[in-house]
Amino acid sequence: MKKYKAVVDVDTLLIHAALAGQETCVLVEHSATGWQREFKTQTEFWGHYLKKEGGWLGDVNKDKESKGLPTASPDEFVLTPVVRLVPDAEMVVKGRFKNKVETIKVQPWCSDIEICFGVGENFRYEMAETIPYKNSRPPKPLMYETVKDYMLYKYANKMCIVEGVETDDIVAQKLHEAWERSGHNHDNLDTIGLLIDKDLKQFPSIQVNFDKLEEGLVKITELEAAKNLAVQMLMGDNIDSIPGLPLLDDSLFEKYKLRKTKKGVGETSAKGVVNSATSVQEVYERVVEAYRLHYGETKTQFISHNGVMSDRDWLDQLNERYRLLRMRTDVTKDVGHVIDFLKGLGFEYE
Repeated sequence: MKKYKAVVDVDTLLIHAALAGQETCVLVEHSATGWQREFKTQTEFWGHYLKKEGGWLGDVNKDKESKGLPTASPDEFVLTPVVRLVPDAEMVVKGRFKNKVETIKVQPWCSDIEICFGVGENFRYEMAETIPYKNSRPPKPLMYETVKDYMLYKYANKMCIVEGVETDDIVAQKLHEAWERSGHNHDNLDTIGLLIDKDLKQFPSIQVNFDKLEEGLVKITELEAAKNLAVQMLMGDNIDSIPGLPLLDDSLFEKYKLRKTKKGVGETSAKGVVNSATSVQEVYERVVEAYRLHYGETKTQFISHNGVMSDRDWLDQLNERYRLLRMRTDVTKDVGHVIDFLKGLGFEYE
């Protein structure tokens, strides 16, 4: 079997390892009496988070009703998330991280590894105008710093650390460089990506999901890569708080035979727009069409999340999404304006 150097997007590995060192539950307290009890989740306590009619509380209320007793309202309780370390947490998290890395190293296709790690706040925080970047991400696990320090010590000679960019950008550059060296031929690649993040599927490459090693090597073609980025540009990225297109124009539901929805552009609709495209240019023509139809050619007033006013049309809206979603193929350079990206594909704009 051919062997490759594996560049590792380590962010998720760090989080997964650190999470192994903690356990979570919900402390439920009855406001009037001070009664307390821990439950694994809020769902276990009161069922669906909107209805709040099931779970343990639902069973208790059914029993009370059968006895003619007054039931308890969900509003009588205060729920507090609890996070605590497991026994021997440091040993657990270090072992989890090491086992994962060593498992990657012994794969039959792996000749060597390079662990990529971006540090410091990156440019996307300043670039995001519609919604603050990553404003809904949960706090890092309690043992995150412990795992990170262990990684930096244990695998110091395998690290590629870059300041001011995300880990994804470092991996993107390395995958792009490998693609260029290969002459755009998967058979000539000498480097593959070890990752779980969908952001890096916007590049033609060979990738392996480190949580599903049994799936083996997965080839991403240039057309597939274009579709993956296009889908993100249409639906946005909830994890990173990057907005997508608010709605598809009614004409597109009919044109691409999609089920009509008023809930915004989800993954199914976004894929439905681009999946039948047969060329990279056609993929982005469809994205441009969707943005043009929704936002229009006339500039209208736009107010950023921090109160800055400007005028925007469809191209300005698309440009923000592109610059936030597009991974860098050179970590020292801005990806540039989306219009330059489109012109490089043969589009012509005034």
